[in-house]
Amino acid sequence: MPRRFLLTLCVLAIAYGARGGEQISFHLEGDRLWLEAVDAPLVDVLQRFSAAGVRVQVDPALSGTITARLVDQDLERHLARLLDPHSYALFWESFEGPLGPSSRLAEIQVFRPGQRDRIEPLDGSTSRFSVAPWPGAPGIEYVRDEIVIGFSPQADQHALRILIRELGGTLIKALPDIGVYRLRLPPGTNIPALVAQLQRNPLVAAVEPNYAYRLPAPVTGTTTLATPARSTLAAVDGGAPIAILDSGVSDWPGLEGFVVGGFNALDPDAPPHDTGGHGTQMALIASGVVAPAGSGGLDQQGVPVLGIRTFDDQGVTSNFAVMDSVFHAVQSGARVVNMSWGSPARSTFLEQSVMQARQDGALVVAAVGNEPSGTPMYPAAFENVIGVAALEADGTPWSQSNYGDFVTVAAPGQAVLPVGHQGAAGRYHGTSIASAHVANALGHYFVQHPDATAADAEAALRTAVNPVAADPNQRTGHGPLSGDAWGRLLAP
Repeated sequence: MPRRFLLTLCVLAIAYGARGGEQISFHLEGDRLWLEAVDAPLVDVLQRFSAAGVRVQVDPALSGTITARLVDQDLERHLARLLDPHSYALFWESFEGPLGPSSRLAEIQVFRPGQRDRIEPLDGSTSRFSVAPWPGAPGIEYVRDEIVIGFSPQADQHALRILIRELGGTLIKALPDIGVYRLRLPPGTNIPALVAQLQRNPLVAAVEPNYAYRLPAPVTGTTTLATPARSTLAAVDGGAPIAILDSGVSDWPGLEGFVVGGFNALDPDAPPHDTGGHGTQMALIASGVVAPAGSGGLDQQGVPVLGIRTFDDQGVTSNFAVMDSVFHAVQSGARVVNMSWGSPARSTFLEQSVMQARQDGALVVAAVGNEPSGTPMYPAAFENVIGVAALEADGTPWSQSNYGDFVTVAAPGQAVLPVGHQGAAGRYHGTSIASAHVANALGHYFVQHPDATAADAEAALRTAVNPVAADPNQRTGHGPLSGDAWGRLLAP
């Protein structure tokens, strides 16, 4: 049996209710409940469920208090008494983890008898991420009270249960292909200190904060650009889709017939609707419905896309949500995965996810960033990712594009878009556009070479572009994806 690893950090699940200073001790582990409360408002107790990663929906008129002292008790056995006189419904979720199957309470609904139709999400139980800056690392953020963890071969489910209980945590989900769990900790947990301590645990193979990523801020302009008309664009026959890991994709004129599927990584039961606009913009570029200014030799057929909602309404996502999205994209048949965003946070787990996608035949394309700092941005700077910088319409490097040895190629990064991102439709700039354009080119490559591997596609791209003679800051990588390069890439 693996030896018990005692933690010295204070991670007990003790929180104070928002309404009266009452103390609530709470821990949920599978179907087992620990709860100590005296005259605590029912809503405050339900907020503890929400903090443990359970989706909570309630009647807004809910009232009442709870007094209880439960230690390692069956949740369903005691819930009727705790919630009386209210009615409730529970929804459980089972998932396969690296150490075996697990289950958790995914959702709880509490309502007055006969009035279930009045429920709505409890504050704090939505898919919005709460993030904090990582100490001493500018630009790096993580999701509060969460870690991503993988275990050594010596660990088993018994060791997992012991660790979770000591941490006061809750398993949210797992990705068995890369051997990791997402773990929610009690509110206020010192994640940097906990990660440092768990790194010394012999049963832990690797542990990271659940890093947070943000969509880039929009860069707009007013100058008129000549953009190739795409009104006669037809859907390619039998092409593998390009997965757009972004804010989702909304219905938009011109995209009909090109969006062939979708997934909401934040709420799998909800559609991948785009509330911010960035994902729809990238779908327009990646499909070929909108062509960036300065691009030439474009194919007159469009490429199908998968709209994967990875970011919340604030344009924020987590590392685990990204990895889950990559897995879903590959499982859905995507040969190209586009990530038009990045962060200086280097995650070993995300790198493993990208490597797994490549082994499964998919090529990841990512933006290198809209700040010319020379700082590597991830996932673009990973070895197995195509990192894309941006060009002006005339083919020269865009002044705000990032640079460095992690740039693979450069591509046109300006476009007139019929949908806005946090604003109105019009002209937009960015490595986001350039990344989606390269994804479109690679999508066409796979149409012409359906048996090609991801390595074949990357080699063909690098061969097609011509290096810029004087590029001391490595602003264009192996070269720009010009009209001539496009033709060479897609030559029979």
